[in-house]
Amino acid sequence: MNRALLISLLVVMSTCLTPALATPETSKAPPALPRKVLWAWKRAEDLSGINPHEFGVAYLACHILLSEDKVEWQSRNQPLKVPPNTVVVPTVRIDVDHRKKTALSAKQVMETTRLILKAARAPHAAQVQIDFDALETERDFYRALLKNLRQNLPEKMPISITALASWCLFDNWIKDLPIDESVPMMFSLGRERDKVLLYFRSHRDFLDERAKRSLGLSLEDTGVNELMIPITEKRKIPVRIYVFTKTAWTDKKLQAVNTMLENL
Repeated sequence: MNRALLISLLVVMSTCLTPALATPETSKAPPALPRKVLWAWKRAEDLSGINPHEFGVAYLACHILLSEDKVEWQSRNQPLKVPPNTVVVPTVRIDVDHRKKTALSAKQVMETTRLILKAARAPHAAQVQIDFDALETERDFYRALLKNLRQNLPEKMPISITALASWCLFDNWIKDLPIDESVPMMFSLGRERDKVLLYFRSHRDFLDERAKRSLGLSLEDTGVNELMIPITEKRKIPVRIYVFTKTAWTDKKLQAVNTMLENL
């Protein structure tokens, strides 16, 4: 591994842990994020062979657990190799401990915001992303968190969220959230799978306009991909595609992504 790559990797892995990282300049625009983005989740990933002009990388930077009145967290501790100057999206996963009564308090909003702000300081970060499958009873907390985050982030740093498919279709409660990007998660659809796919087979599209500009796919869910990619192509607008895979990325998988998205 060359020295520049090693330094880049070490900085990325310490994103959620090191308060000494410099705050981004509020007047400086973040780098442009490519339209193809690979999710690097909770495992070791070697993406050192990607073309950084073609792919961005959204990596799990920090995992937060809200439990009782506490905010427990763990920074990324799996190695992630990317080429120098790769544009990244530090992603923060939030879960709620439903085995216990969780306060979802203003104090937890502030502490969670603090951790997300640390993640957002990663070098070459184009935006910060929050991954939180908020239940209906947790939506007020999520709204408060996003509002507080927006007030404390540099003005030009975008906020992205992953969104359950239903949030962009039947529910659309996210339409007035203070975010710049919503990424509809068209995989792991669970009990809603048949309902969601029937919706799209009826020649309809997302209600949330921001959801029409981004899409989350799983490389393994070919049925959904074959349905959604033609719908995306028909929009005639630039669409950013985030791609997840269940196991580690390989050169063969990267080629499969390029083949899948060759007309976008």
